[in-house]
Amino acid sequence: MEYSSLEQRMAKSYIDLYPKFVPDENAPVNISEQEEFYSLLKNLYQLGYDEPLLFVTKLHEDDVFPHRFKKLYGKPELAGNMKKFQNAIDSLLQNMFLIGQKSVPEIDKKQKNIFSKLGINTFSKLPSAWTWMAKRPEANIITFSRCFLKIDYPHQSDFYASIFGEASFRKLEKWMFNHGYKRYDIYDINKWHSLLSLTYANPLWSKEPPKGGYEYKIRHTGISATYDPHFKYPAVFGLCIPNGLKVFLEAFESMDKKLKTFVVDRTKKCDNCRYCVQTDKKGTRPMVFIAVEHEQKKYNLCPYFPGGSYSWTSINNELVEQLIDFLTFMDKFIHKEK
Repeated sequence: MEYSSLEQRMAKSYIDLYPKFVPDENAPVNISEQEEFYSLLKNLYQLGYDEPLLFVTKLHEDDVFPHRFKKLYGKPELAGNMKKFQNAIDSLLQNMFLIGQKSVPEIDKKQKNIFSKLGINTFSKLPSAWTWMAKRPEANIITFSRCFLKIDYPHQSDFYASIFGEASFRKLEKWMFNHGYKRYDIYDINKWHSLLSLTYANPLWSKEPPKGGYEYKIRHTGISATYDPHFKYPAVFGLCIPNGLKVFLEAFESMDKKLKTFVVDRTKKCDNCRYCVQTDKKGTRPMVFIAVEHEQKKYNLCPYFPGGSYSWTSINNELVEQLIDFLTFMDKFIHKEK
């Protein structure tokens, strides 16, 4: 999709993240009042897309990081320019949240102008769903700004399924639920826009709940999806491999042929980077790669940081079967905590 400016690209991410209207039938405010607030926020995000100069003083040429190694792109100002627009919207949303709680935040001229464009010229009588969303026990900036009216509805599952591939995503989700995996919405309320994670994890691996993501400190099998609009493909999901690949690569010979092919295709081959022995002052420590043989070829497979190679931006039925095979294999190694 083409954008007229970098700021318009950032605004589109708020529209993309906005869920479909799912009211709470048991809320103290009726459905029409909930829809009024839902439409208000939807109009706010559309306003950011149509008139980004209402939020920032300057527009920049559209651009995006082509991959998740930002420094390699050689444009150090790009991330900061992206965040300026995000911060402008996030600051407004934070003030809306505080206003709903009957606090009196400082509203600058720019924000007053935006409110006026939305038809809000006084805060003395807010829409009832606005105050309800800000004050209810489950209230936080994420549920408020993304208008998660019905708290127990799987909004993020809908969102990621629509991006990655509805039928295949739901097939994998169904398999995981049928095999005891749990669904976790994980987010940082201080950096809500970019750090939203949907994780499906097998709780038998650890009593500690997953922290989100698929790259670091993984303690459970499963998958984890994240969204970051700074990248060309903002939504990505990865296979969660607990404690790294080492124990599974050591059991390579017990995998079936299809799984061996999948693992060899996805796992990084040792390129002698020597990261694994960088602290070895004597130069005697062997590198940690696992030597395997598959279809009469030998490979030295690196067990470190599998998240980079076991991640995807879409899903199909073939990948679903491969993921199920690997999850099933890994779950044979469960060590339940006592």
